[in-house]
Amino acid sequence: MPDRRVVITGMGVVTPVGNDLEIFWSNLRNGVSGIRTIDAFDTTGYDCKIGGQVRDFDPKPFFKNPKDIRRTDRFTHLAMAAAKIAMADSGIDIDNLKERDRFGVLVSTGIGGLKTLQDQLQILLTKGPGRNSPFTIPMLISNMAGGVISMEFDLRGPNLCIVTACATSNNAIGESWRIIKSGDADVFLAGGAEASIVEIGIAGFSAMKALSTRNDEPERASRPFDRDRDGFVM
Repeated sequence: MPDRRVVITGMGVVTPVGNDLEIFWSNLRNGVSGIRTIDAFDTTGYDCKIGGQVRDFDPKPFFKNPKDIRRTDRFTHLAMAAAKIAMADSGIDIDNLKERDRFGVLVSTGIGGLKTLQDQLQILLTKGPGRNSPFTIPMLISNMAGGVISMEFDLRGPNLCIVTACATSNNAIGESWRIIKSGDADVFLAGGAEASIVEIGIAGFSAMKALSTRNDEPERASRPFDRDRDGFVM
């Protein structure tokens, strides 16, 4: 493998503990938890009622065409926002970028457009196949976030999506490092996005008995190495 030095030049985050780098880093340093009671939907009847929601997020500033927001799932909204924050933080002059075929995108997700799948299945079962959105498949497939980002910035290098559950984002960054190190690309926009705090997501993991049910103390629920652990937190 060529002896190429690979560095991180910019970062972007949209998370339960902050929707920009400054707030995110400050909350991390001060031990602020992003785990709270879920209010994205009615959790009556669910064993787990807590999770790390991204709150106060508006995708509009991150999309040139408002129609593209309706044509993409929330996980793509989060990915696009983080990508634009990272691009701005990097200082890369994207408008004057010359070697676009050397600039890759590797944005991954564990589940993809779960809310889209849930909503469109409901439409199918209640209204019939003629009422499903023509954007159903493009909205839910896992590689769509990376595809939309590459089109937004006109990036023509390698475009990949890794799906490895909770390790997905780390794998995306590691594989991007490997591709740059090997000389097959010069720059990568790498990371991951997830939007799985929806009814079927919580119900499915709850059915596995995988989620913590410490609903009365959400900030103390995630304790993977504690002998009193009772599951993970979404």
